[in-house]
Amino acid sequence: VILFVPKAQVSEWELQLMTKSACPHVLALNTAARQHLDQAMLTAVKALDVLGAQMITSVEFSGRINAPDTGPVQHLIYSFIPRLPYAPDTFSEAQLRWITGCYPEDIAEACRQAIAHHI
Repeated sequence: VILFVPKAQVSEWELQLMTKSACPHVLALNTAARQHLDQAMLTAVKALDVLGAQMITSVEFSGRINAPDTGPVQHLIYSFIPRLPYAPDTFSEAQLRWITGCYPEDIAEACRQAIAHHI
């Protein structure tokens, strides 16, 4: 799995988690991949907590469980959208609120420091 900050102008303090290999949904993961996914989810939430998140909305972007195995398979993606006290008017479009300026590189660096020093 890979934990990253999406490179988009409308994503403030959002983290995303994606499987490296194609996997339509969590039930298709093997045990090792599931353990890595669980650990990365915990790391994402802890990093956002260190940065002051008061609430974290998580969204799973997956394929249908009963979909037939035809065509390209998507990657399983989770999005972690924090509510921060020093960013009072920001959530994300997933939470039906508009977001204002913050550079993804700055968010990524803050998360790297939070993970390195506090987790």
